[in-house]
Amino acid sequence: MSPVTLYFVLTFLICTSLGFTGILLLDRSRRIRRARLVRFSTDHPGRPSARVMRRIEAVQAAEKGGLRRKRGGIMGLLEVRLQEAGVEITPAAAIGLMVLIAAGVALGVWRIGLLPPPLALVVGGGSGWFVFNVFLDILSARRVRRFNEALPDCLDILARGLRAGQPIPAALSVVAQHATGIAQDEFRRCCEELKLGVPLIRALTGMAERIGSPEAHFVTVATSLQAETGGNLVETLENLAELLRERKKLRKKAAALTAEIRVSAVILSSLPFVVAVTLYFMNPGYLNPLITDPRGQIMAMAAVASLGMGIFSMYRLSRIDV
Repeated sequence: MSPVTLYFVLTFLICTSLGFTGILLLDRSRRIRRARLVRFSTDHPGRPSARVMRRIEAVQAAEKGGLRRKRGGIMGLLEVRLQEAGVEITPAAAIGLMVLIAAGVALGVWRIGLLPPPLALVVGGGSGWFVFNVFLDILSARRVRRFNEALPDCLDILARGLRAGQPIPAALSVVAQHATGIAQDEFRRCCEELKLGVPLIRALTGMAERIGSPEAHFVTVATSLQAETGGNLVETLENLAELLRERKKLRKKAAALTAEIRVSAVILSSLPFVVAVTLYFMNPGYLNPLITDPRGQIMAMAAVASLGMGIFSMYRLSRIDV
């Protein structure tokens, strides 16, 4: 093993070990803090007092937002992202997956001779973070889309139950029985939290935060305003369901108007790779200078960067917020 290879491997192992050690220590301190809050400040055995509940909520809020001031917000932000994507793994496991992706990319880039070991580590680390976040974005968008598609029907069922004289918890249980997919899981979880004594507004707020959908926040705001001001919740829910259906129609119209841009983006972004694969099979040595020659490597990286900027520009042009 050459000295450069040994240096590369040792540096990667040391960084990985330090990262995992820090992650485990941070998770352990968080669990100890939560257990200490509940164990030493209760009015009744096994039942936290109001003071403890406020402190636990403050800790949870710090873990989601204010944690940035203490440790960069990485663990809290990652936990929120995993919740929104519906991925049931710990932040430590997610960072472990990022490290594995980064290791694979770094070793691959280094082995084919594109970059020296230090730059390969940098490229691998950025690739691990980027690939995992794109994966979470895809899962989150799919989860939000499925929830929003089922939400208007759920609101109609809830409004009919309230119009028939049912209390809100009973109407929510009916929604949980008749809904499908992610909406059924989330409303069922709300019903279970209500049975355990969680206030309605807090249960709905938790659902909106887990989904990360503006429509779910609309439902929470409408319900909380009705609870505070005594407005007509049935009419509000019916109007909200109709509004969500209109937004869905507008999104479909926007998708139809921007279909040409999206198809052009797919064709133009895939064309360089199709040409490269074709040239490789026709003349395998034709593209070797792009890999072996430093000038070719610079040209290849510049081409990839310009292609990425073009794809991003077309993506922004085809995206219309409704």
